[in-house]
Amino acid sequence: MSEENVEIVRRLYEAVARHDTATVLAAYDPEVEWDLSRSLWGDLTGRALYRGHEELRTFYREWYGAWAKYDEVVQDLIDAGEHVIVVAKGHGRGKVSGAEVGWTQYGVWTLR
Repeated sequence: MSEENVEIVRRLYEAVARHDTATVLAAYDPEVEWDLSRSLWGDLTGRALYRGHEELRTFYREWYGAWAKYDEVVQDLIDAGEHVIVVAKGHGRGKVSGAEVGWTQYGVWTLR
């Protein structure tokens, strides 16, 4: 099952990169909870927790709306049983500020 989990996460990142909202939301339970309290995204959006599909739509709309240019590439997906650890590199240019930023993101996905 864990290799299957890695593939699910890989396909999800690919769908996000295509801005394929239908595919992204289909991967999540309607009662999904995104806990961003220990992530850069929670700090940048001012919100630590998103619940349900509508709040995920809100997150993506606000997130992508803030960037003039935004790219994220998965560097590594690590099979950790019920979890998948993701290492991704991102780069963006702020829509308002024009500031160029880059980062390395680490995430832990729990699949049930």
